[in-house]
Amino acid sequence: MIIRHVLVRWRNTGADRGRRLRAGLTAAVAASLACATPAAAQSAPAAPGWIFTAPDAASAWFATLDAARLTAPGALPFYRGSVAADPALHAALAAPAFEILHFVPLYYPSASRDALVRAVRSAAATNPVPPTPRAAFVVGALHAALPAASQRLALIALADAVSRQPPGRASGDANGDANGGVSALSLERWQREWNERFAPALAPYLASERLDGGVVMVVDALGAEGRLFAGRPADRTDNVAAVGTFGLSAVADAPLFALVRELCFPLVTRAGGEDNARRGSRLDAARRSGILAVRCGAELLDQFLPSEAAGYRAHWRQAGGASVDFDTLFPADSVVAPRLHAAIARLARSP
Repeated sequence: MIIRHVLVRWRNTGADRGRRLRAGLTAAVAASLACATPAAAQSAPAAPGWIFTAPDAASAWFATLDAARLTAPGALPFYRGSVAADPALHAALAAPAFEILHFVPLYYPSASRDALVRAVRSAAATNPVPPTPRAAFVVGALHAALPAASQRLALIALADAVSRQPPGRASGDANGDANGGVSALSLERWQREWNERFAPALAPYLASERLDGGVVMVVDALGAEGRLFAGRPADRTDNVAAVGTFGLSAVADAPLFALVRELCFPLVTRAGGEDNARRGSRLDAARRSGILAVRCGAELLDQFLPSEAAGYRAHWRQAGGASVDFDTLFPADSVVAPRLHAAIARLARSP
């Protein structure tokens, strides 16, 4: 199972296991999103539109996986490595089957921490019963992906660890930045900047990909690799993304630039087509897709919002941790990059 941006790849490439799983579960996540009430909703536009949030459930979940030092295929780190390591949890969750854990909060975006923990414990049962209808997606996904009894015991240990994570990292904390979390003031600023600068300019692309609405989780523990749940094509609001704060870096718009990259993955996957299956291992494919997504975001901004293109490139150079220039750090793919360029140029020419 390929997990980097798993839901995007399942939707666009038709990986058999993922396709069967998503077919039976999509309605549940749509219901979950419909009931979400993020703190930043006051400053969000009428749907469709991306709503910036900092849920305690996602913060606690990803901080726990950060402590477990889990890795996955990708061009950039999945976690910041900003919390103390938990060697026992790492040993319990290190097998490839557990890569699904990197996406669990996106399967149940309206959950409180307690609700998410209850859902994970339910998934560990032999015959799971979701504690609420909104939890059906995450319970079904975890139960299908982790069928062995030993894997389900590890789920219970993970749920316990999530419960023990300290509070105070959610958006309701006005001083979240100082405490290592995400402050309400930061969320409001990112929401305003997205609504006023990015969303109007990128509207042709977002509409074409049906990614003009959804929920963005901003989570301190995440690394430069974000997450994207690209929902049902018929519903323009059931998408979920998760991005990091990049340590609240000097690039104030870091989560916005991260979201632009995440929103590129469906186009990158489609442009890659069968080449992804033919060219090397899944590790190579994941790294290639991650680099292409960074470049795709730069091209989108070149075409639709050029005033932000230089800042975007500076952000990803900083996130990549290298002193070389952007094109050296994120080289063009000779096969797929021209397809991306052509697709974006067509959108720019469209009336």
